Amino acid sequence: MNYTGKERTFEYGGRSLRLLNQSCPEWTHPYAYAGAGGDPGENLHNSGCGIFATAHLIDWAAGEKIDVEELADFSCWSGGRGDDGTDRPQLLSAMQKDGRLTRRGLRYDFDGLLNDREALWATMTDGGGALCDLRAGHIVALVEARVQDGERQLLVIDSSRDSMNPTVRPHVREVVPGSSAVAEYVNSKGVRTGMDEHYALFWVPLELPFDFTLLHKV
Repeated sequence: MNYTGKERTFEYGGRSLRLLNQSCPEWTHPYAYAGAGGDPGENLHNSGCGIFATAHLIDWAAGEKIDVEELADFSCWSGGRGDDGTDRPQLLSAMQKDGRLTRRGLRYDFDGLLNDREALWATMTDGGGALCDLRAGHIVALVEARVQDGERQLLVIDSSRDSMNPTVRPHVREVVPGSSAVAEYVNSKGVRTGMDEHYALFWVPLELPFDFTLLHKV
């Protein structure tokens, strides 16, 4: 298997998309919480899933490949970097106030983390998107909705390994083959212990996502 670097492009649904591969350890740009107890060594590789998910959603919605390092700095400056990762409501609120969303055809309504799946489905079928968890502690983007075999499903763009995570994998309905990435596993001593292949795009049932922040189409 050939190792996938920091990013690459692939085609899907008439779009030219950029995969930001968080599993690549070359993402060394700082992304540390400035409050008490923060680890100054945190960076986009080990803490940046919220930044990558936001960039993936903007890429899908607007076709713009934004500067993720600049967004990480903006997140830290605006309070979007929380003590346990990216504070999505705070980051999206700051992006809405700054005009970063509107000029990309998106809108955040300052409604925080939600678990109303009917509201999620309505937003997605109206051309919007969302940031969410599929498992605790990792943020992904939701970008498209469909009904397949009578089941309502959502398309995920993921910067890391959720398609292979044991709590997510049983719920994956379909992977997008062209979105595969190969990454290394590194143990606590920094020794590479193996390689795996995962997918940046895959479909999951509406019932799987939780703690989502909705972005509406302007």
